[in-house]
Amino acid sequence: MLATGSTWALALGLLLTTADPRVTLVDVQLAQDPETALAAVEETLRQDPESARALGLDYLRAHLLLQTGRRQEALDAFVAALSSAPSLSAYSRLRLAQAHFELGRPRMAAGLLSTLLSSGPPRGLVEPAMELFERALAQGGDCRLLGGLETGRFHGTARRRLQLAIAGCALRRGEQEQAERTLFQILDDERRDDVALAAAQRLAALKPIERSARQHMLIGLAFYHQRDFDAAIQHLARTVARLPESQELSTDEAFETRYALARSHFWEGRYTVAAAVFGALAGRTRTPELRARVLYQQGRCYELADDWPKAIESYRRAHQADAAGEWSDSALMAQLRLLWRSERESDAQAVYHTLAQRRRSAAQRRALIFFASSDLVRGRIDRAGAWLASAGRLGRGGKVELAYWQGRLAELEGDAAQAVGHYLRALRENAYHPFALAARERLDGPALKRRALATGRQLAGSRRLEDLEGAWLLLGDRHEVGRGARRILEAQLLADAAAAPYLRLNLEPPVRWPLWQSPLRQPEEQLLALGLWDEGASVVLRHFPMAEPTLAFTGSLLLARAGATKRSLYIAEILKKRVPEKVPTQLLPEAFRRLLYPFRFGYLILREAERRGTDPYLLAAIIREESRFDPHAVSAAAARGLTQFVMPTAQQIASRIGLELRGPEDLERPEVAIALGAAYLHQLGEQFAGDRAQVVAAYNAGEPQAALWRRYCFSDEPAEYLSKVSFRESRGYLIKVLTSWAHYRELYAHQGAVAALPGAP
Repeated sequence: MLATGSTWALALGLLLTTADPRVTLVDVQLAQDPETALAAVEETLRQDPESARALGLDYLRAHLLLQTGRRQEALDAFVAALSSAPSLSAYSRLRLAQAHFELGRPRMAAGLLSTLLSSGPPRGLVEPAMELFERALAQGGDCRLLGGLETGRFHGTARRRLQLAIAGCALRRGEQEQAERTLFQILDDERRDDVALAAAQRLAALKPIERSARQHMLIGLAFYHQRDFDAAIQHLARTVARLPESQELSTDEAFETRYALARSHFWEGRYTVAAAVFGALAGRTRTPELRARVLYQQGRCYELADDWPKAIESYRRAHQADAAGEWSDSALMAQLRLLWRSERESDAQAVYHTLAQRRRSAAQRRALIFFASSDLVRGRIDRAGAWLASAGRLGRGGKVELAYWQGRLAELEGDAAQAVGHYLRALRENAYHPFALAARERLDGPALKRRALATGRQLAGSRRLEDLEGAWLLLGDRHEVGRGARRILEAQLLADAAAAPYLRLNLEPPVRWPLWQSPLRQPEEQLLALGLWDEGASVVLRHFPMAEPTLAFTGSLLLARAGATKRSLYIAEILKKRVPEKVPTQLLPEAFRRLLYPFRFGYLILREAERRGTDPYLLAAIIREESRFDPHAVSAAAARGLTQFVMPTAQQIASRIGLELRGPEDLERPEVAIALGAAYLHQLGEQFAGDRAQVVAAYNAGEPQAALWRRYCFSDEPAEYLSKVSFRESRGYLIKVLTSWAHYRELYAHQGAVAALPGAP
């Protein structure tokens, strides 16, 4: 691969000796020197224009001109590529439209997009082209262009965006009734995406007119699913006020409306109001499953309203309503937790016996660990051993957590050797897991440090991989014996045919890529061969397969460099699953680990974290989990951008930090999303006294729920808190984010801002 700063003479020499000029052009681009790459492309076009244009080099030239800041020349080059590279013409039109839109030329952009969409573009371009087309029309594009597009030709989100554009143009013409019909059709079809939110917002902004109960329901449910709860309540309450007199709604629709109204009050913190609505709904609900669901939600309202006796009763009724149903385990667990923390231990254990009769091992494990951790943090050991042993027999899930609490029990029993063994087991499972980090703290403490060192030295005398790893984990690289154990471990793994390829991962030179022996018929393959990894991302695995680890690593690395971080991370995670279990993550090449824990937009993350007074590596870990570093990520609940905020929350944070938000699209700007995320983490840090676990829990489940989970605890230990988080999804989220945080801190903290500069892998 050419190094950065390679001379044009060297690039020219390679071009003259390579049969396929794309090999050299890709190599030049890997040096991340767009000026040299542009010169090489232009020289190739000069030497053999016909062959070069057939390979799509006009398109590549346009791309490089944009990279070097020559926008007008780039536009001319994309126009040239329309005819010289017909297989890439759809991509040329889209790039032209994007450039014109950014230059404030919506009419030009809309015209290009209309032609593109009417010509049957590649499937991967339809949705981005339609989204931009709708935005261009909304900003002044020619509505007559809609005449060339039939809604029946499009499907899913693209069709709905076209309908949104049709409604927008009808409103511009003053045809409100036609616009409303189209907007309500959008809501009738689907109310859970950002197109539905846009439709609901446009309907709500129209002049006050008399609407039917069902129309208010459609608007209200769209706002509800997009988490604009104040707006949802306004419309849902109007629908409920007309029930049961109104015959417009089916039984299912009436239930959904009342349920959404109650949940909207819940999310706005009006727990008593929400509990009353749920109570009324429970009386109207006929099926056992729905009644159990409603009563369970009523219990949550009372619990957060600090009325635990009523919460326990609601949970009890939820279980009774459908004792064999899907809500039964949750209702029983909720009762158990509140009874235990209300010092009604015998009642809690009676609920556990009911739970055990259902033979749901996951719920039983959670209950047993809840009991055991409660005792252990208070120094009680007479019951915890039996509970932990039973939890261990109920399956293999949560092995790190179980090992940690078994270590705590051994410490309290005065058995240092057993404690070290349990904590070492946690480290072997995943040294970056939050329970493993807690185990590491215990091993480094005065009570166990001497025993841990002795055990490490003893294990270092073995030649078994497991023992060598254990010695290294206990002694570390700062200890001479630990370093020696690591060297022997690495040598043995490098001699292992299954493990060695993953320890030797490196960038495969372009000249050795199998890509060049393929016919490359699809446009995405042609783009990949031009070195345009972002646009060719969908076919990377076809030509850089998992069966060849070095090729797969190369594909992931080059996607990351191109800014296609989400796709790069996807490939890296699949590749990681193929690594033999005997290979510790810490021994994998650092470049591979950085693909698994990318730091894209690192400069912005470091800057905003310092400005807002928060941990940059925690912010990076949250971005990794929330959006996979995709600035344009949009969730089913209309959360947008890197840090996944919905507009109401984003506006509240933005107003506090003096940031202007013009619309949802602003959340897709990295500098905005990162500023909001850093500010929110700072706010949560102040609210929860810097408790990292509670901060992450609040980011995921909301501040009231995070505070409630602390009330389940008998100590301020993060490990107890993590074991007491009651939602499986939130507990999984915490484990992933805190594990990622440990990786980010290790990979990037010692290098500071240098590791986060643009272009750093």
